[in-house]
Amino acid sequence: MLLPILVGAVLGALFAAFARTRKAAEVHVLALGLLVAALIYVGLALVGRGRDWLGIEMVGVALFGCLAWLGLRASWWLVIGWVAHVGWDVGLHLDRAQAVVGAWYPLLCVGFDLIVAGFLLSAVLGPARSRPEAA
Repeated sequence: MLLPILVGAVLGALFAAFARTRKAAEVHVLALGLLVAALIYVGLALVGRGRDWLGIEMVGVALFGCLAWLGLRASWWLVIGWVAHVGWDVGLHLDRAQAVVGAWYPLLCVGFDLIVAGFLLSAVLGPARSRPEAA
């Protein structure tokens, strides 16, 4: 149970490091990543035996797509989006009888999503801490 979370955390750190190398496009990469995280579930529902989940997963694409779009304007929305995706992973796909994903996948996503959210949170809070009036 812990291994998928750790693997997800490592992958999330690699993704965050990749986004950081994109300088001006960093926020765009992280926003696109949030949308892709939702689209993966749609793809898995289409190719697997989970077509009855397709409507629910499309709601997720709309929700996380909106948060990604808002995140292009204010990074706090991306933090909220990545943390909310943890809730999506756990609430819909962990310990539920459904055919969309295996039991390991939501755990991998939890590790990934939390690391990316933490990376974003540190980036959002970092400038505030360095301002003299924040002290």
